[in-house]
Amino acid sequence: MTHTLLHQVLVSDLVVPIGLAETEDQESLTGFGARLADDTWLRSDLMVFRKEQARDDLWYIDGGPLLAVEVTSDASREADLGRKKEMYERFGVPSYWVVDLKGDEPEVEVFELGCDGRYVEAARVTWGRSRTLTRPFPIELAPDAIFDRPPCRSAARRTVAVPDQTHRTGPDLPHCEDPILIDAFGHRWPTGAEKVELWDGCPVFYGEWDERDVEIAERAYPGRVVRLDQPPGEPGTMTVLPGPGTAT
Repeated sequence: MTHTLLHQVLVSDLVVPIGLAETEDQESLTGFGARLADDTWLRSDLMVFRKEQARDDLWYIDGGPLLAVEVTSDASREADLGRKKEMYERFGVPSYWVVDLKGDEPEVEVFELGCDGRYVEAARVTWGRSRTLTRPFPIELAPDAIFDRPPCRSAARRTVAVPDQTHRTGPDLPHCEDPILIDAFGHRWPTGAEKVELWDGCPVFYGEWDERDVEIAERAYPGRVVRLDQPPGEPGTMTVLPGPGTAT
């Protein structure tokens, strides 16, 4: 099984237990986006949110989810446990789970907001162990039970509205020194990326990138600085930053 397929299987394995645990006023979706600010759009592998945060004609929820779940990949692990965790914390997401695939058996790291608004590690649930959680709903978290189920299962899901980039046009990109906002970014989905997000006005692409990808991104985002966040050819992220300011 390829790493990408394994990632998809593990995300799917979480759908039913989380769907059964959520309360009547909650909903969960996979691969959906959260609009945390005008210049920040994060796409978690699975999220739980209040139903009033979503509309059928939107491709994101408004505000932070109650729970964000990320299943790590080689390209996302550093971000999931670093900058992305910091952003979920900054925007007040109460619960954040990271399913780590670094070893042969996945484990779940659970972070919850403390009274000071900072994440604390509430649990690290390894294979063969379990932990009862209460946020955002009561659930028994047992990796070997969740990730060792027959794959044949289904549940009624919301129809997700996603932008059709083939026939849609959107706002022009702002000046190269200004942050990119969601409405412009959402009409310019790139291809070939494992995942795409917008961090504080900066597009972030997950995958394996080299200097050729940097050149392509520089043409797509003229005047901006394109940064590889790891050595060329290794999995990770490529970030598009605002261009340098005009010297005075």
